[in-house]
Formats: sequence, structure tokens, C-alpha cells
Amino acid sequence: MISKVLLVVLLTTISLMSFSQKQEEIIDTRPLNNININLLGDASRVSINYERQFLVSTTFNLTSKLGLGYNQEYQLCLGGGCGPPDKYFTLPHHITGNLGKGRHFFEFGFGGTFLTGNKTLFYYIYPTIGYRISPLKSKKINFRIFGQVPLYKFDRLDQLNDFIFLPFGLSMGMSF
Repeated sequence: MISKVLLVVLLTTISLMSFSQKQEEIIDTRPLNNININLLGDASRVSINYERQFLVSTTFNLTSKLGLGYNQEYQLCLGGGCGPPDKYFTLPHHITGNLGKGRHFFEFGFGGTFLTGNKTLFYYIYPTIGYRISPLKSKKINFRIFGQVPLYKFDRLDQLNDFIFLPFGLSMGMSF
């Protein structure tokens, strides 16, 4: 399964590069690079991410993201007896389409997160929808609020291994 996922990511990245070859035809001076901090979402409590936008038209662009994050085991200790929680490093990534005009965009696409640590499921894939405010000039703040739900069916509660996937997130950063 991992090889299939990596193949899909590779093919999508190559197709995005072909879209970027046509960017010279689109007259738009918006910044195409972002550094963001995510709070929640992407199977992380916090993550730092690099995003690159690929302009397809003045009302549509594609965004690819790669980040590094942190999460930890969720523990509910009733009556004591809890040890230290397991900690996880996360590698969130996504490819989304953004439809809108000016600074305001509706975002839709797919993302995934690799987790390191003691996990039964070490890779989550999820659809993403959200709202994005992208600045029109460099060195301005960008903002994004989004929702995600993993595409796995959990038959037993122990499959989650006390890991809570929060279905929403908030992102803020700088565009350049």
C-alpha cells in the first residue's frame, strides 16, 4: 500500500510541475510560496509547513504542502495510573485545489500524514475542505481553516491506540 501511495504522490507532483510550466501565461503577481504554522489538523497538534501554489488560472490554483509536526498519545486517567504519553512526529502533506477570486478561496483536495512512533496505523489519508485567505503581495499573512476526516474504518477502539485525529485545523503564516 505504501508503494501505491508514494506512486500517486510522485505522479501528482510531476503533473503539478507540468502545470507550473504554464504559469508565465497567467498574469498574476501573488506570492506562490508560504511558510505556515498549523494548530491541530493533519494528525498533528502543531506543525510547520511549506506550501507552494501553482497558478492554473486567475480563479483556480493547485497547492502542494509538506510539513513536520508533533502529536502525542491521548490519555484519560481516572483514578491515576497513567504513564507518560507516547510522542509522535508527523509528516503531513497535501495536494489541494483552490477556487476563488482575489484573496478568498474555497479549498478541496486530499492529504496524508506519516506518523513515527508505536502506531498500528502509521499513515492516514484524508479528504480536505477549507477556506483560505491568500495575500496578493509578498511578506503578508495568509490564513486557512480546514476540516479533515481519515478514510479508515475503525472496527475496534483499540485500533486507534489512544490517538485522537482531530477533524479540523487552523493555519497561519507568511507568504513570499
